[in-house]
Amino acid sequence: MEFSPGLRGVVAGETSISTVGKEGTSLRYRGYDAIDLTKNNTYEEVASLIIKDSLDGDEFKEAFTKFYIAAIEDEALSKYLEDLKSLHPPVGMHPMALLRTIVSGGEEIDSDTEIELVARISATVCFAIASYHNTDTNLLSDKYLVASSLLPNDASDEMLEALDDMLILYAEHGFNASTFATRVTASTRADLTGAIVSGIATLKGELHGGANERAVELINSFNTVDEAEQGIYELLEEKKKIMGFGHGVYKVQDPRSPVVKNWVEQLVDNDFSKNRFEIAKKIDEIMDTEKNLFPNVDFYGGLLLAELGFEVDLFTPIFVAGRSVGWAAHYFEQREQDILIRPAAKYIGPSER
Repeated sequence: MEFSPGLRGVVAGETSISTVGKEGTSLRYRGYDAIDLTKNNTYEEVASLIIKDSLDGDEFKEAFTKFYIAAIEDEALSKYLEDLKSLHPPVGMHPMALLRTIVSGGEEIDSDTEIELVARISATVCFAIASYHNTDTNLLSDKYLVASSLLPNDASDEMLEALDDMLILYAEHGFNASTFATRVTASTRADLTGAIVSGIATLKGELHGGANERAVELINSFNTVDEAEQGIYELLEEKKKIMGFGHGVYKVQDPRSPVVKNWVEQLVDNDFSKNRFEIAKKIDEIMDTEKNLFPNVDFYGGLLLAELGFEVDLFTPIFVAGRSVGWAAHYFEQREQDILIRPAAKYIGPSER
Protein backbone atom coordinates (compact mmCIF):
# COMPACT_ATOMS: atom_id res chain seq x y z
CA MET A 1 0.00 0.00 0.00
CA GLU A 2 1.45 3.36 -1.06
CA PHE A 3 2.31 5.78 1.78
CA SER A 4 1.88 9.56 1.53
CA PRO A 5 3.11 11.60 4.55
CA GLY A 6 0.35 13.89 5.75
CA LEU A 7 -1.97 12.30 3.16
CA ARG A 8 -0.60 14.78 0.59
CA GLY A 9 -2.10 14.08 -2.81
CA VAL A 10 -4.37 11.36 -1.46
CA VAL A 11 -8.02 11.60 -2.55
CA ALA A 12 -9.79 10.82 0.72
CA GLY A 13 -13.38 11.37 -0.35
CA GLU A 14 -15.86 12.96 -2.72
CA THR A 15 -17.46 16.39 -2.31
CA SER A 16 -19.71 18.74 -4.27
CA ILE A 17 -19.10 21.69 -1.94
CA SER A 18 -15.93 23.32 -3.28
CA THR A 19 -12.90 23.03 -5.52
CA VAL A 20 -9.59 24.34 -4.21
CA GLY A 21 -6.43 25.08 -6.14
CA LYS A 22 -7.63 24.11 -9.59
CA GLU A 23 -5.00 25.39 -12.05
CA GLY A 24 -2.99 26.38 -8.98
CA THR A 25 -5.06 29.47 -8.24
CA SER A 26 -8.84 29.18 -8.06
CA LEU A 27 -11.36 28.69 -5.28
CA ARG A 28 -14.98 27.86 -6.09
CA TYR A 29 -17.99 27.22 -3.88
CA ARG A 30 -20.43 24.85 -5.62
CA GLY A 31 -19.15 26.15 -8.96
CA TYR A 32 -19.21 29.86 -8.07
CA ASP A 33 -15.90 31.74 -8.02
CA ALA A 34 -15.32 32.75 -4.38
CA ILE A 35 -13.70 36.05 -5.39
CA ASP A 36 -16.76 36.96 -7.47
CA LEU A 37 -18.95 36.10 -4.49
CA THR A 38 -17.15 38.73 -2.38
CA LYS A 39 -18.05 41.30 -5.04
CA ASN A 40 -21.67 40.34 -5.59
CA ASN A 41 -22.97 38.58 -2.47
CA THR A 42 -22.99 38.69 1.32
CA TYR A 43 -21.74 36.09 3.77
CA GLU A 44 -25.30 35.05 4.62
CA GLU A 45 -26.01 34.28 0.96
CA VAL A 46 -22.74 32.35 0.66
CA ALA A 47 -23.55 30.44 3.85
CA SER A 48 -26.85 29.37 2.29
CA LEU A 49 -25.05 28.40 -0.92
CA ILE A 50 -22.57 26.24 0.95
CA ILE A 51 -25.20 24.56 3.14
CA LYS A 52 -28.07 24.04 0.70
CA ASP A 53 -26.87 25.17 -2.76
CA SER A 54 -28.97 28.34 -2.85
CA LEU A 55 -27.89 31.98 -2.82
CA ASP A 56 -31.08 33.03 -1.04
CA GLY A 57 -29.77 33.95 2.39
CA ASP A 58 -33.09 34.92 3.98
CA GLU A 59 -33.55 31.70 5.96
CA PHE A 60 -30.02 31.87 7.35
CA LYS A 61 -30.44 35.56 8.25
CA GLU A 62 -33.74 34.93 10.01
CA ALA A 63 -32.36 32.00 12.00
CA PHE A 64 -29.07 33.73 12.88
CA THR A 65 -30.91 36.85 14.08
CA LYS A 66 -33.24 34.77 16.26
CA PHE A 67 -30.42 32.82 17.90
CA TYR A 68 -28.10 35.83 18.29
CA ILE A 69 -30.77 37.92 20.02
CA ALA A 70 -31.59 34.93 22.23
CA ALA A 71 -27.91 34.72 23.19
CA ILE A 72 -27.83 38.44 24.06
CA GLU A 73 -30.87 38.01 26.30
CA ASP A 74 -29.59 34.80 27.94
CA GLU A 75 -28.23 35.98 31.30
CA ALA A 76 -27.09 32.46 32.23
CA LEU A 77 -25.03 32.24 29.01
CA SER A 78 -23.41 35.63 29.67
CA LYS A 79 -22.51 34.58 33.22
CA TYR A 80 -21.11 31.28 31.94
CA LEU A 81 -18.94 33.14 29.43
CA GLU A 82 -17.65 35.45 32.15
CA ASP A 83 -16.86 32.47 34.38
CA LEU A 84 -14.96 30.76 31.55
CA LYS A 85 -12.99 33.92 30.77
CA SER A 86 -11.83 34.10 34.37
CA LEU A 87 -10.27 30.62 34.33
CA HIS A 88 -6.51 30.11 34.38
CA PRO A 89 -5.53 33.57 35.67
CA PRO A 90 -3.77 35.85 35.11
CA VAL A 91 -3.84 35.12 31.37
CA GLY A 92 -7.40 33.82 31.23
CA MET A 93 -8.87 31.12 29.02
CA HIS A 94 -7.77 31.43 25.39
CA PRO A 95 -10.80 32.36 23.25
CA MET A 96 -10.36 29.24 21.10
CA ALA A 97 -10.59 27.10 24.23
CA LEU A 98 -13.63 29.14 25.24
CA LEU A 99 -15.27 28.49 21.85
CA ARG A 100 -14.61 24.75 22.14
CA THR A 101 -16.29 24.76 25.54
CA ILE A 102 -19.25 26.97 24.71
CA VAL A 103 -20.05 25.17 21.44
CA SER A 104 -19.75 21.72 23.04
CA GLY A 105 -22.46 22.69 25.53
CA GLY A 106 -24.86 23.81 22.81
CA GLU A 107 -28.28 22.25 22.42
CA GLU A 108 -29.37 20.63 19.16
CA ILE A 109 -33.12 20.62 18.48
CA ASP A 110 -34.38 17.68 16.40
CA SER A 111 -36.95 19.86 14.68
CA ASP A 112 -34.36 22.38 13.44
CA THR A 113 -33.62 22.52 9.73
CA GLU A 114 -30.02 22.18 8.58
CA ILE A 115 -29.85 25.98 8.21
CA GLU A 116 -31.19 26.47 11.75
CA LEU A 117 -28.71 23.97 13.20
CA VAL A 118 -25.82 25.83 11.56
CA ALA A 119 -27.17 29.30 12.39
CA ARG A 120 -27.54 28.32 16.06
CA ILE A 121 -23.87 27.35 16.26
CA SER A 122 -22.78 30.37 14.21
CA ALA A 123 -24.73 32.78 16.43
CA THR A 124 -23.27 31.22 19.58
CA VAL A 125 -19.73 31.51 18.20
CA CYS A 126 -20.22 35.15 17.15
CA PHE A 127 -21.77 36.12 20.49
CA ALA A 128 -18.91 34.46 22.39
CA ILE A 129 -16.33 36.32 20.26
CA ALA A 130 -18.09 39.66 20.72
CA SER A 131 -18.36 39.06 24.46
CA TYR A 132 -14.72 38.06 24.94
CA HIS A 133 -13.43 41.63 25.00
CA ASN A 134 -16.82 43.07 26.01
CA THR A 135 -17.57 44.57 22.59
CA ASP A 136 -21.04 46.13 22.31
CA THR A 137 -22.51 44.48 19.18
CA ASN A 138 -26.25 44.43 19.82
CA LEU A 139 -27.16 46.53 16.74
CA LEU A 140 -27.30 44.17 13.78
CA SER A 141 -26.97 45.30 10.17
CA ASP A 142 -29.57 43.99 7.77
CA LYS A 143 -27.06 43.80 4.90
CA TYR A 144 -23.96 42.53 6.73
CA LEU A 145 -25.62 40.59 9.52
CA VAL A 146 -22.90 38.25 10.76
CA ALA A 147 -20.14 40.85 10.31
CA SER A 148 -22.13 43.34 12.40
CA SER A 149 -22.48 40.77 15.20
CA LEU A 150 -18.68 40.79 15.54
CA LEU A 151 -17.84 44.48 15.11
CA PRO A 152 -18.74 47.36 17.47
CA ASN A 153 -22.03 49.16 16.90
CA ASP A 154 -20.22 52.20 15.51
CA ALA A 155 -18.39 50.26 12.77
CA SER A 156 -18.51 51.90 9.35
CA ASP A 157 -20.14 50.29 6.31
CA GLU A 158 -16.66 49.93 4.83
CA MET A 159 -15.48 47.94 7.86
CA LEU A 160 -18.59 45.75 7.75
CA GLU A 161 -18.08 45.01 4.06
CA ALA A 162 -14.40 44.22 4.60
CA LEU A 163 -15.18 41.73 7.37
CA ASP A 164 -18.03 40.28 5.31
CA ASP A 165 -15.55 39.56 2.50
CA MET A 166 -13.13 38.03 4.99
CA LEU A 167 -15.85 35.72 6.31
CA ILE A 168 -16.77 34.67 2.75
CA LEU A 169 -13.16 33.79 2.00
CA TYR A 170 -12.90 31.84 5.27
CA ALA A 171 -16.21 30.02 4.71
CA GLU A 172 -14.98 26.89 2.95
CA HIS A 173 -11.74 25.37 1.68
CA GLY A 174 -12.05 21.73 0.75
CA PHE A 175 -10.46 18.91 2.76
CA ASN A 176 -8.19 21.09 4.90
CA ALA A 177 -7.11 19.79 8.30
CA SER A 178 -10.06 21.08 10.36
CA THR A 179 -12.65 20.12 7.75
CA PHE A 180 -11.17 16.64 7.46
CA ALA A 181 -11.27 16.31 11.25
CA THR A 182 -14.92 17.36 11.12
CA ARG A 183 -15.65 14.73 8.46
CA VAL A 184 -13.85 12.02 10.44
CA THR A 185 -16.05 12.81 13.44
CA ALA A 186 -19.15 12.93 11.22
CA SER A 187 -18.27 9.53 9.73
CA THR A 188 -18.78 7.90 13.14
CA ARG A 189 -22.39 9.23 13.12
CA ALA A 190 -21.56 11.70 15.88
CA ASP A 191 -23.76 14.80 16.16
CA LEU A 192 -23.06 18.11 14.42
CA THR A 193 -21.95 19.82 17.63
CA GLY A 194 -19.26 17.21 18.29
CA ALA A 195 -18.02 17.47 14.72
CA ILE A 196 -17.79 21.28 14.88
CA VAL A 197 -15.85 21.02 18.15
CA SER A 198 -13.39 18.72 16.34
CA GLY A 199 -12.96 21.44 13.70
CA ILE A 200 -12.38 24.15 16.30
CA ALA A 201 -9.81 22.05 18.14
CA THR A 202 -7.93 21.38 14.90
CA LEU A 203 -8.06 24.98 13.71
CA LYS A 204 -6.32 26.18 16.88
CA GLY A 205 -2.94 24.85 15.70
CA GLU A 206 -0.53 27.45 14.33
CA LEU A 207 0.02 25.49 11.11
CA HIS A 208 -3.67 25.94 10.34
CA GLY A 209 -5.86 28.76 11.69
CA GLY A 210 -3.28 30.10 14.12
CA ALA A 211 -1.00 31.18 11.28
CA ASN A 212 -2.76 34.55 11.03
CA GLU A 213 -1.83 35.32 14.64
CA ARG A 214 1.80 34.38 14.08
CA ALA A 215 1.98 36.46 10.88
CA VAL A 216 0.77 39.66 12.56
CA GLU A 217 3.02 39.06 15.55
CA LEU A 218 5.94 38.86 13.11
CA ILE A 219 4.94 42.11 11.40
CA ASN A 220 4.45 43.83 14.74
CA SER A 221 7.91 42.75 15.89
CA PHE A 222 9.51 45.28 13.51
CA ASN A 223 9.39 49.05 13.91
CA THR A 224 10.62 50.09 10.47
CA VAL A 225 10.85 48.72 6.93
CA ASP A 226 14.66 48.60 7.18
CA GLU A 227 14.45 46.69 10.45
CA ALA A 228 12.00 44.23 8.85
CA GLU A 229 14.29 43.71 5.86
CA GLN A 230 17.25 42.90 8.09
CA GLY A 231 15.17 40.72 10.40
CA ILE A 232 13.61 38.61 7.66
CA TYR A 233 16.96 37.96 6.00
CA GLU A 234 18.31 36.84 9.38
CA LEU A 235 15.36 34.51 9.92
CA LEU A 236 15.83 33.03 6.45
CA GLU A 237 19.53 32.52 7.09
CA GLU A 238 18.61 30.68 10.29
CA LYS A 239 16.14 28.60 8.23
CA LYS A 240 13.21 29.74 10.39
CA LYS A 241 9.68 29.33 9.05
CA ILE A 242 8.02 32.61 8.05
CA MET A 243 4.32 32.23 8.82
CA GLY A 244 1.78 33.30 6.22
CA PHE A 245 3.58 32.22 3.04
CA GLY A 246 3.07 29.37 0.62
CA HIS A 247 0.21 26.90 0.57
CA GLY A 248 -0.21 23.14 0.48
CA VAL A 249 -2.65 23.27 -2.46
CA TYR A 250 -2.19 26.57 -4.32
CA LYS A 251 0.94 26.50 -6.47
CA VAL A 252 0.73 29.89 -8.22
CA GLN A 253 -1.06 32.20 -5.77
CA ASP A 254 -3.69 32.17 -3.04
CA PRO A 255 -6.60 33.94 -4.80
CA ARG A 256 -7.93 35.17 -1.46
CA SER A 257 -4.80 37.14 -0.59
CA PRO A 258 -5.20 40.04 -3.08
CA VAL A 259 -8.75 40.65 -1.82
CA VAL A 260 -7.72 41.07 1.80
CA LYS A 261 -4.57 42.99 0.87
CA ASN A 262 -6.71 45.47 -1.05
CA TRP A 263 -8.95 45.94 1.98
CA VAL A 264 -5.94 46.62 4.22
CA GLU A 265 -4.76 49.26 1.78
CA GLN A 266 -8.19 50.91 1.86
CA LEU A 267 -8.52 50.86 5.64
CA VAL A 268 -5.10 52.12 6.78
CA ASP A 269 -5.69 55.68 7.92
CA ASN A 270 -2.90 56.60 10.33
CA ASP A 271 0.89 56.59 10.43
CA PHE A 272 1.12 53.45 12.56
CA SER A 273 -1.13 51.45 10.22
CA LYS A 274 0.58 52.75 7.10
CA ASN A 275 4.00 51.83 8.49
CA ARG A 276 2.79 48.35 9.43
CA PHE A 277 1.40 47.86 5.92
CA GLU A 278 4.73 48.94 4.38
CA ILE A 279 6.55 46.46 6.64
CA ALA A 280 4.18 43.70 5.48
CA LYS A 281 4.75 44.54 1.83
CA LYS A 282 8.54 44.46 2.34
CA ILE A 283 8.31 40.99 3.93
CA ASP A 284 6.11 39.90 1.00
CA GLU A 285 8.67 41.24 -1.47
CA ILE A 286 11.57 39.44 0.21
CA MET A 287 9.73 36.12 0.38
CA ASP A 288 8.90 36.38 -3.30
CA THR A 289 12.49 37.26 -4.29
CA GLU A 290 14.33 34.88 -2.00
CA LYS A 291 11.98 31.90 -1.67
CA ASN A 292 9.54 32.30 -4.57
CA LEU A 293 6.70 32.05 -2.05
CA PHE A 294 3.43 33.98 -2.25
CA PRO A 295 1.40 35.21 0.75
CA ASN A 296 -1.55 33.05 1.71
CA VAL A 297 -4.79 34.43 3.15
CA ASP A 298 -3.35 34.42 6.68
CA PHE A 299 -0.65 37.01 6.02
CA TYR A 300 -2.71 40.02 4.92
CA GLY A 301 -5.83 38.48 6.48
CA GLY A 302 -4.36 38.86 9.94
CA LEU A 303 -3.39 42.42 9.11
CA LEU A 304 -6.96 43.15 7.95
CA LEU A 305 -8.41 41.85 11.21
CA ALA A 306 -5.95 44.06 13.10
CA GLU A 307 -7.08 47.09 11.08
CA LEU A 308 -10.68 46.22 11.94
CA GLY A 309 -9.74 46.52 15.60
CA PHE A 310 -9.64 42.88 16.66
CA GLU A 311 -7.15 41.75 19.28
CA VAL A 312 -4.68 39.14 17.99
CA ASP A 313 -6.19 36.44 20.20
CA LEU A 314 -9.49 36.77 18.31
CA PHE A 315 -8.06 36.24 14.81
CA THR A 316 -8.51 32.47 14.81
CA PRO A 317 -11.97 32.68 16.44
CA ILE A 318 -13.00 34.96 13.55
CA PHE A 319 -11.81 32.14 11.28
CA VAL A 320 -14.21 29.84 13.18
CA ALA A 321 -17.06 32.32 12.66
CA GLY A 322 -16.52 32.11 8.91
CA ARG A 323 -15.64 28.43 8.56
CA SER A 324 -18.43 26.97 10.71
CA VAL A 325 -20.76 26.85 7.68
CA GLY A 326 -18.15 24.98 5.64
CA TRP A 327 -17.61 22.47 8.42
CA ALA A 328 -21.36 21.96 8.74
CA ALA A 329 -21.80 21.40 5.01
CA HIS A 330 -19.10 18.74 5.07
CA TYR A 331 -20.72 17.19 8.13
CA PHE A 332 -24.06 16.85 6.31
CA GLU A 333 -22.35 15.54 3.18
CA GLN A 334 -20.34 12.94 5.12
CA ARG A 335 -23.41 11.77 7.03
CA GLU A 336 -25.27 11.34 3.75
CA GLN A 337 -22.41 9.26 2.35
CA ASP A 338 -22.37 7.30 5.64
CA ILE A 339 -18.88 5.86 5.25
CA LEU A 340 -16.61 5.44 8.28
CA ILE A 341 -13.23 7.06 7.67
CA ARG A 342 -10.65 4.55 8.87
CA PRO A 343 -7.28 4.74 7.02
CA ALA A 344 -4.49 2.22 7.43
CA ALA A 345 -1.15 3.05 9.07
CA LYS A 346 2.39 2.19 7.98
CA TYR A 347 4.04 0.42 10.92
CA ILE A 348 7.65 1.50 11.54
CA GLY A 349 8.23 0.06 15.01
CA PRO A 350 10.26 -3.01 16.00
CA SER A 351 9.32 -6.43 14.69
CA GLU A 352 8.33 -9.25 17.04
CA ARG A 353 10.07 -9.23 20.42
